[in-house]
Amino acid sequence: MNRELHPVANLFPLMQGAAFQELVEDIRKNGLRESILVDSEGRIIDGRNRYLACLAAAVEPRFEVWDGEGSLADLALSLNLKRRHLNESQRALVAARLAKMMEAEAKKRRGVRRELAANVQPTSRRRSADEAGATVNVSARLITYAIKVLREGCAELVAAVESGQLPVSTAARLAALPKAEQTQAAAGGPAELLRQARQIRAGVNQAAGAREAWPVGILTPVPPGAPNPPGVGLLWVPTDGLPAAVEALKARGFRYELPAAN
Repeated sequence: MNRELHPVANLFPLMQGAAFQELVEDIRKNGLRESILVDSEGRIIDGRNRYLACLAAAVEPRFEVWDGEGSLADLALSLNLKRRHLNESQRALVAARLAKMMEAEAKKRRGVRRELAANVQPTSRRRSADEAGATVNVSARLITYAIKVLREGCAELVAAVESGQLPVSTAARLAALPKAEQTQAAAGGPAELLRQARQIRAGVNQAAGAREAWPVGILTPVPPGAPNPPGVGLLWVPTDGLPAAVEALKARGFRYELPAAN
């Protein structure tokens, strides 16, 4: 029977590939050297990699119940930060998850009702992210990328960052794609993910260049008989559709004017 995981156990990525196989072989040969830490309900707090390795090695896992002292998040960090060799992008995902956990704990301490959870103040959210970033030594910018990946990325995209195969900044760019397209790109491996990200970046740069090439002007509504335009209209359209949009608005009584030369 598989053990349930405490949410804090998911702060750090699972071991994969050769590293996990080495753990399996070590446990098969030498047994489980360090007990798996669980809470009073039997949920795994620390040691899910050791637990999975025990199952793979057909070795009976050994459990120890947490004494309940201190913060679970602090415990998980102290046990894993030095034990695991993570790159910046992997630590950014840890920090993003930690920030979310810190927000939840802060709301619980304040007694905020569950239905108001979505209304966390931006300053509180920012403070949690800053604290988490300082704890795992990553920048706020990388945490922002990580939050986007966790919120909008498919499971395969998150796994690519967790495994150290993809920078979190690149994954954040890919997270803007529909999830079906993310999954398809991830199926092609890290090389395909990087290629897709370069295409997205090239498209953004091309769009920026097109915006610069279009003369900046003002669209104003001109009712019949009005001597002076009464206001200014703001228009949001894709860059390649801007000329057609301007013509359509002009046909409906708007006027496009270029600023007067100085």
